Amino acid sequence: MYNEDIRLAIDVGSSKVCSVVIRRDNYNEPEILAIDVLPSESIHDGDVMNRNQATAAVRASVSEVSDQCSLSFTKAYVGFGGKHVGSYSGWGKVSGFDFAAGVTEEDIVEAVRQAASQRVESTDHLLYATPTAYRVDGDTEFRKPPVGMHPNSLEVQALLVVSDMAHYRTVFDAVSSAGVTPIHGGSTLVAEAEYLLSAYERDAGVVLIDIGGSDTEIAVYHHGQAVLFTSLPIGGFHFTNDIAYAYELPFENAEAVKLAAGTLVGDTMGFDDEVDPSALTGSERVLDVERSLTRVSVSNLLKERADETMAMYKSRISQVPGLPETDFLTVAFTGGGSKLSGITTFSKLAMGLRGRVEVRKPTGIKSLPDDISDPAMSGAICMAMRALDRIDRDNHVERKPITILHSPPPEPEVEPETANAVPGVGARIRSLLGR
Repeated sequence: MYNEDIRLAIDVGSSKVCSVVIRRDNYNEPEILAIDVLPSESIHDGDVMNRNQATAAVRASVSEVSDQCSLSFTKAYVGFGGKHVGSYSGWGKVSGFDFAAGVTEEDIVEAVRQAASQRVESTDHLLYATPTAYRVDGDTEFRKPPVGMHPNSLEVQALLVVSDMAHYRTVFDAVSSAGVTPIHGGSTLVAEAEYLLSAYERDAGVVLIDIGGSDTEIAVYHHGQAVLFTSLPIGGFHFTNDIAYAYELPFENAEAVKLAAGTLVGDTMGFDDEVDPSALTGSERVLDVERSLTRVSVSNLLKERADETMAMYKSRISQVPGLPETDFLTVAFTGGGSKLSGITTFSKLAMGLRGRVEVRKPTGIKSLPDDISDPAMSGAICMAMRALDRIDRDNHVERKPITILHSPPPEPEVEPETANAVPGVGARIRSLLGR
């Protein structure tokens, strides 16, 4: 097993640390070997507040998955998301093409490099870059790469997804201090878009909304290209805090009430039965309050917050130039906040959507239990899948020395030969980013 292609992915979200161990089985199918979710008190409002506590949370999560699969890990891929991740759009320009070949993939990669060097600030770390549009000789624009053409100049528009450098280094330091070497940092939202959205949806126009604990990440695709990655400072915790404040409940009880008793749709006139928060969690830390806690009162409170939230989503999406009418876009929700009952129906009404609206979660992965395959796990699982599919063969398992007595020394291991394939633009851009 020490020679297999086994990956460890760690997602440091706005409220939790999640670790996933994944590999390909003998049939080349992805298989989950271990998974762990650990709420982290070191993360508040999307910030790593205490590095020592963050290190302890990462160490505990990695220890749990190590125990599950009886393996030790020395390195990992790290996912980044939340309010610290955003995107720029910039142009890079190249000229002086080979007379015979014309524009090549190397020229497009160089133009993306130029866009990144001019647009990305020193306070940011580049996580992902992809070309979104092309312009030749300062005039004609193309959606597809003009490889083989013979213009005088080529301009490439690139979407550049970045993380705040201070947050990036803090998370990497916390992972390193936990005894695991972080060898790659990527956007969990990019990974989710790749595995939760179809190619047809990305071409026609689709919005992916990941509702986390303290914030919401939004990705917009059109004509097969990413056109926006952004975040808004509102998430599932805001709904929970409304309940906690209104009924003077501890957060854990308010969260249980939200998921068990709250809904955003349907006639709640018959939901006037009392709700016992302590019975939902087994906690006795519930204070006596005068206000009656019923299903209808909880649902009405959630609807007020949801109406405001959906208005923020629609306002931000409508600012993206060149999109088709927002009414007809496909909208996919994921993340822990998307588990709120009735969110898809409510969003269709509140945002005036006439396209398909769904809650998405990772599917089709071997050994992924139904109780684990939920939207809250999308970021970590999709990050692990992307590392397995898009990044060169690797093994994050600690190699232990094996001593064989009274036997000749083993022959050196020979890696299997792989076919020589010419990498495409995506592979070259990942090489540019050090992936």
